[in-house]
Amino acid sequence: MYLWPINFRYKFGWLLGAISLGKKIAREQRIDIIDAQDPAESGLAAWFISRYLHIPLRIQIHTDFFSPWYRRASWKEWMRYWLAIFLIPKADCIRVVSERIKKSLLESGIRNQGLRIAVLPIFTDASKFVNAERDPAIDARFHDYDFKMIAVGRFVDKEKNFSMLIEIMREFIKICPRALLVVVGDGPDLKNYKLQTTNYKLQKHVIIEPWRNDLPSFLKSFDLYVMPSNYEGWGRTAIEAMAAGLPVVMTDVGLAGEIIKNGQNGIVVSVGDEKALLRAVTGLYKNNGERMRITDAAKKTAQKLEAISKSDYLALYREALISCRTYSS
Repeated sequence: MYLWPINFRYKFGWLLGAISLGKKIAREQRIDIIDAQDPAESGLAAWFISRYLHIPLRIQIHTDFFSPWYRRASWKEWMRYWLAIFLIPKADCIRVVSERIKKSLLESGIRNQGLRIAVLPIFTDASKFVNAERDPAIDARFHDYDFKMIAVGRFVDKEKNFSMLIEIMREFIKICPRALLVVVGDGPDLKNYKLQTTNYKLQKHVIIEPWRNDLPSFLKSFDLYVMPSNYEGWGRTAIEAMAAGLPVVMTDVGLAGEIIKNGQNGIVVSVGDEKALLRAVTGLYKNNGERMRITDAAKKTAQKLEAISKSDYLALYREALISCRTYSS
């Protein structure tokens, strides 16, 4: 792998720089396919390069651009949605990370007749989480709590919606006075989460934790993983939690319905439904037998995913690229 930096302060300068450098590299290296990480800014640069040099273009979609929650997030997401509407029909093939995104794409009506869509989820090394040892120091740190929940992700609330999770803690501690929520990550909404926790006087019940290198073993000390996202492309952290032996409560985003099936190996609630999220968390807290049943089912799902090695995954990735290039020629 080779990386070429593009140093521009503004997006427009970055776009022109990416196109110029991309054309130069593609000529010199005799590149035979252009692969864009998204149908937004990167996709636009890739399309210009592809069109100028007559090279096949593959666009990847890692988030659910077609979710109404995505378009409502901010003016930037609204603009990226319309950019995706423009770019996707221009591609020779598309790689999406979930069946949900493929379904959204097919239902959007923007697909051209010859466009090929390949579903290839994000690789998850489940074995690291399955085989991690529980850390006694973490158990000791949280030994005062009866029920411990955890969430992991970038602190971007318009997407991850961790504020709703902090919100339900106000009611949940009335049901379980010794409950704990740990939110692991970092990002632009860090101060907002800390302020929300302080304003609600939840400092003893909500801990905002920075990114951890020992996440596989850290997860082992918790009773429940919660993903309250407004939209996701996939949701790898849910698989990691399952592999670590945690039941998962999540909103109906990303891999919900594909990997995590409501009532079978997890609990799925509607996006933005605070009351439903609280009911789901409360139900698993009160019903230990149900929690154990879902945990066992989640472990079995994770074991199946563990069987896919990184080399197998890379072979699938390579095959998808070759197929796209061959189909376009």
